[in-house]
Amino acid sequence: MNFFIDFDHTLYNTPLLTKDMLTTLAKYIAQNSSDHYEAILKKLTQKFKRGANNIFDIYKLIAYFSETEYGYDEQKATFVINNVIAKGKKYLFDDAIPFLQYLKKQQHKVYILSYNENEVYFQTVKIAGSSLLKLVNGVFPTITLKGDIPFDFSKCIFIDDKPKDLISIYQKNPYAIFRIRRPNDTYSDLETDLPIPEFSSLNELKKKLEKDEIQK
Repeated sequence: MNFFIDFDHTLYNTPLLTKDMLTTLAKYIAQNSSDHYEAILKKLTQKFKRGANNIFDIYKLIAYFSETEYGYDEQKATFVINNVIAKGKKYLFDDAIPFLQYLKKQQHKVYILSYNENEVYFQTVKIAGSSLLKLVNGVFPTITLKGDIPFDFSKCIFIDDKPKDLISIYQKNPYAIFRIRRPNDTYSDLETDLPIPEFSSLNELKKKLEKDEIQK
């Protein structure tokens, strides 16, 4: 069977990465600024959000504060942030690698299906840094709703955390669809209002899959 697994919040602790990127960038800026680290971090955190007048792209954030306020070397700042992302294995949830190994052992085809609203480059860097490429058959980065991708959904199993994507996939009648709803994560308070099985971890989902007979 073809498994398409979401990356952020499902396999990867994205909020933790965000925290580390912003603190690292703030420390870098503070080295050559009259502003204190805490003040810089507050500015970065307030700006790094979705919505009008905000920036939810770390590379655009680097450019913005260099050009508007601090005048630091953007290339050096980007290098510093890429070093954080390159150590991405530390941001994997503890159950991510065992779950992928289980699927591969069962001879399923496993793909990462990852959404980023801005561009696919950032996702590509994150996924490469996570060390997961050797455990999957491929990666599909997308800037559209996952239900809009031209797949044969009837032959695919999807695992995701985000209600908007889950709903769009569900409407295409997939072979199966599961929600990972990790406690206190970004989308854990949002409902889908659809009969989608939910699990608090990949370990829980693995137990269900072990009981089911899924064609290879």
